[in-house]
Amino acid sequence: MEYNSSGGLRSPFSPRVRQSIGGRRPLGHGSAKKNQSKFMQSIEQQAGDVIYKTPLSTIETFGMPLPVLVTETLTFASGDVSVRMSPCGWCWIVAGRRVLAWPREMAVSPAAPTAARELTLPQTDLAHKADLVVLFYEEGAQMPSCIGVSPEGVVRYWASVGSEGAYADVSCELAGQECDRLTEASDGLLLATTTCTLVRITTSKEGRPSVVCQTMRPPSGWLGGIGRRVSLLFFGSMPAHADTRLVGVVALPASAPGSAEAEGECVALLAGGPLLQLWCGAELHEHHLRRPLCDAFARAHLAPQGDASGLEVAALDVHAHGARGLLLLLAAGYVARSPDTRYALAHVSVEQRSRVRVVSLCALPAPRDLEPPRCLPLGARPLLYASGYVACVSPAAPEKTEYVDVSAESDRILGAALCDGLPLLFSRKHGVLLLRAAEPGPRPSPSICESAMGSPCPSDMYDSNLSLYEIDPHEVGAASTDAVGKLKSAFLFHVRGDAGAAARVLGELFPRTEPHSDAPLDRSVLALAHDMLDDAPAGDPRWRLRTGAALGSSAALQAAAQLRDKQRAFALLLDFLRALGLWRRLGSVSREHEEGTVSTQYELCALAERLAAARALQRLHQEGAPLVDAALHRVAASAESDGEEAEVVAALRAGALSAADVVFRRVTRVRRVLRALALLPPPAHDARAAALHALHAVRALTTVLSEVHKCRAQGPPDGPPRPAPALGPRALLSALAQLHTRAVTAGLSVGLVKMGAKSIPLQPSTFIACSVSYSSKNIECLSCELNEMEWHCLVPRSECARACPDAALRAQLLEAAAALADLLLSEAEPLRQPPRTAHLYERLRADALLPYLQEGQAERAAVLAEKFKDFDLLIDMCVRRDDMPRLYAYIDKYADEGMAEQTFAWLASRGGAQHALLLRALGGGAGAGAGAGAGAGAGAGAGGRVEARLRAWLGAAPARLPLRALQRLCGGDARAAGDLYAALAQQETRCVARMATMASIAKLCLLAGAEPGRAEAWRAAEARLALAEQQHALPRELRLHHGLDEAHDGGRVLEPEELVQMYIDSASRSLTEYDYKKALDLTDFVQDMERRDELRLRVWCACIRRDDWSTCRVDAPADEMQDKMFFRLLDLVHLMGGDLELLLPPVEDILTAPELAELVSDPRFHFIIKYGYECVDATRNDIIETS
Repeated sequence: MEYNSSGGLRSPFSPRVRQSIGGRRPLGHGSAKKNQSKFMQSIEQQAGDVIYKTPLSTIETFGMPLPVLVTETLTFASGDVSVRMSPCGWCWIVAGRRVLAWPREMAVSPAAPTAARELTLPQTDLAHKADLVVLFYEEGAQMPSCIGVSPEGVVRYWASVGSEGAYADVSCELAGQECDRLTEASDGLLLATTTCTLVRITTSKEGRPSVVCQTMRPPSGWLGGIGRRVSLLFFGSMPAHADTRLVGVVALPASAPGSAEAEGECVALLAGGPLLQLWCGAELHEHHLRRPLCDAFARAHLAPQGDASGLEVAALDVHAHGARGLLLLLAAGYVARSPDTRYALAHVSVEQRSRVRVVSLCALPAPRDLEPPRCLPLGARPLLYASGYVACVSPAAPEKTEYVDVSAESDRILGAALCDGLPLLFSRKHGVLLLRAAEPGPRPSPSICESAMGSPCPSDMYDSNLSLYEIDPHEVGAASTDAVGKLKSAFLFHVRGDAGAAARVLGELFPRTEPHSDAPLDRSVLALAHDMLDDAPAGDPRWRLRTGAALGSSAALQAAAQLRDKQRAFALLLDFLRALGLWRRLGSVSREHEEGTVSTQYELCALAERLAAARALQRLHQEGAPLVDAALHRVAASAESDGEEAEVVAALRAGALSAADVVFRRVTRVRRVLRALALLPPPAHDARAAALHALHAVRALTTVLSEVHKCRAQGPPDGPPRPAPALGPRALLSALAQLHTRAVTAGLSVGLVKMGAKSIPLQPSTFIACSVSYSSKNIECLSCELNEMEWHCLVPRSECARACPDAALRAQLLEAAAALADLLLSEAEPLRQPPRTAHLYERLRADALLPYLQEGQAERAAVLAEKFKDFDLLIDMCVRRDDMPRLYAYIDKYADEGMAEQTFAWLASRGGAQHALLLRALGGGAGAGAGAGAGAGAGAGAGGRVEARLRAWLGAAPARLPLRALQRLCGGDARAAGDLYAALAQQETRCVARMATMASIAKLCLLAGAEPGRAEAWRAAEARLALAEQQHALPRELRLHHGLDEAHDGGRVLEPEELVQMYIDSASRSLTEYDYKKALDLTDFVQDMERRDELRLRVWCACIRRDDWSTCRVDAPADEMQDKMFFRLLDLVHLMGGDLELLLPPVEDILTAPELAELVSDPRFHFIIKYGYECVDATRNDIIETS
């Protein structure tokens, strides 16, 4: 909607209805021929054949007919063809490397050629274009010269187009920059690259024709002087992204001799930023125009509510405007808040080279298609053109733009130029065309379509059926006691042009306060808007209601006229709110039937959307659209319960009023009609009839919702944010979801949700969304309420798309359902942002898109998934179809939205083959083609682009360490993979077998790497393998005692201390010295030295307790030592190379150990232990002496 004007609900930036075009006569190239004498007349007397005509202008053929060679090239060219027209009187087209040049008009000189001249451009790997070719006359020449430049910078110079083979080539040193534009200047030609580097080209015919290229650079002292000068190294070599890519080059002529301020020629280069570069001789000035242009746009076309923050401006075209001015075509929009783009023409003065200023800026209508337009300055009516249309714009009234749709005639505009003051167009079908202004004459009175912003004309406003012009504001104010009545009085004063009286009423009624929720101003404005949209028509005698000042009432009898008048009255109300400053004072109001508040401005926007929906529904009803009448009757049947007046109910029952009369009168309740239309039951036991029923319902709802979205899109870009849609058992969103599911899928069941004593029919696909909507007032209690709901399946419902026997009808239904899904998800998109409702949106999106995959409509599902960012569905579709190039394209397209990371997570969660796909195809490792199928091989290069992001994602969480190790192994980095696998073995606690496997793989990887024996990871892997071996060697009695399973994987990983403690605490008589030796070996894994010595002491003590020391024979201590396990363990440690000094505790520790307190009191035990230690010391001394 447009809120800045009292004109209506259309935006000045929205496309206008094309005016009728009369007198059009399509002509071929041959039909434009004229006799020879006609070409000798002046241009004022010459008139060509009219091709296109509008009330204000005509487009007719101009000059000579196209040469046959040019016609054939335009008709049969396989690639792109570009065209350029020069003020020197010649035109040329470029197709591939061919240049075809011919004169536009018959010259007086008989030497002028009548056929096209063909030249060949230099070889290039890029595409040639006409912007890099210039024809010009040199002094004393009868034939024009030509210079063509390849995109790489090879300049080819023909001294005469008549001598194709005589040319000179020279290469510009551009350091890899791409050439973009070749322009004429006073002393030669100017070549500009896409990164705004400027090269001056001059020619010479002395001796052999030659050409000289000179790159323009500022003087060495460029930091001095007046103005902001920048080095070409800084500005000219920047990358050609959107902000710095060249838009156009303009050569501003030098001032006339003898003028007050003699200035030379100035060359202006404009980049898309917009950035302006001015070359005045060798002096360079740079100006950033983004801020002044944003401010000018906000002041002129977004006031009073607009601001420049967040506004993005880009330059599309540039032309000279007088001797010291530039005309810029701009595109502007709030990218973060609205996808709509608005266009404007800006006049920029460059009289002061060091300080440019924006003189004026005027808005332009939006283009007819998505192609960015270009412009041509034509004085009072600038020309906008694209390949499919031509538009003459009036800056004073942009809404009166005249469009000529050439695409309707299978034609294309290839170029436009202003040559000797004549606006020329080049059409692929008709050649050179001239745009003429229509002869002045009496203008007819403006129609509705021609009035400002689609609003009613002044005569319509005061002579139409609106009754508000007949209401006396003084009487309304005197009879009113409430705020709404006083507000109506102020509104009527405003409509009558008495702004002072309106301001006085408002000043008394609503003193200025800070905006707050449910303020009297907000409630009064909304009440007035509701009354206006629900007013009964005053001119219809069937309505006998006693109402007060009915501002939205109409004297019309037709429903279409009544709704149109309500739209006009509502537009006047919005203009009143803005003109009196009330719009900015509006705050918020509490939501009906929901928790929280909503912006009052948004509520007014929502009322405008309901008005657009009502008009669309009325048009469908008038055209006899199926099912609309049934929905109207269903809503009218509940009029009494919905609080309708008794007089209306009585008239409805008596037949004085129809269901359509009653329903269309209540514009604020129009969503009930949409819900009723969505919930109309399909015919039973007839699949084709059910499919046809669903098709009619879907098409009707799609038509209405499309109008709602158009109304919403025409609102201001900085308008109030749209809150989440209403959720509840009577919400429109759930009804639309049910209809969509019924239209696409089949074979499900009708459901019934019982909520206490209330039963609500639901579909399975929308069960979650609807159940959540029921508890939207307290979403934290959702889980409790879901447990209370009972889901009962009744009877199978009729099949629609899948069961329909008519293939054509089934295809139409699926196409219509896809359009409904698009609108449905757009309606639900505000649910996506709040965390508490994001899961509802995701569920609704899945319910809307998955049926298309089930029905084999993968491409439809992909289109919707791309628009609504269902990345999981896109990933799943690409993986299932083995379409890896498409997956790579999605990752590149949505790189800033986390598509790559979501792809990694999706593949990682699936395991198996998806892990291989993740690591080989996306990880850029070897074997991508073999591991990911044919598609992966084609996209191996694209997979390498995300390898760095994959590494970062794998390293962001410890749980991804196994995948990270695999990724390094796939990438051939065996050393890094070995370190990671060693770390995995160190972290493994659940499975001994897995720990041993990880340690083994780590050793293999380290063997493949460099110096495995010195690596810390190698020692860690060895330790884990030894620990696994020790756990596998645990005696069976200990396993059974501690409840360890005998699984093949060895069970969970036990810590070394835990294993040692098992040996120490064991009471089994089957343990031998070999088992205690294992316990001693396990103590080597304990890092704490004190704890390690303590455990060793306890192992020796446990070994001592295994024997009976009460029967020791002190007379034969050597024999006793052979029988005791303590000494056998000591001997075993010695035989196996153990260091007894480290492993055997001192005798004092043995004799003072708490575990051996009872044994130490026995002198025989005391004697045997000390005797054994003496033997050990003696043996150690013998060894030392022997060595």
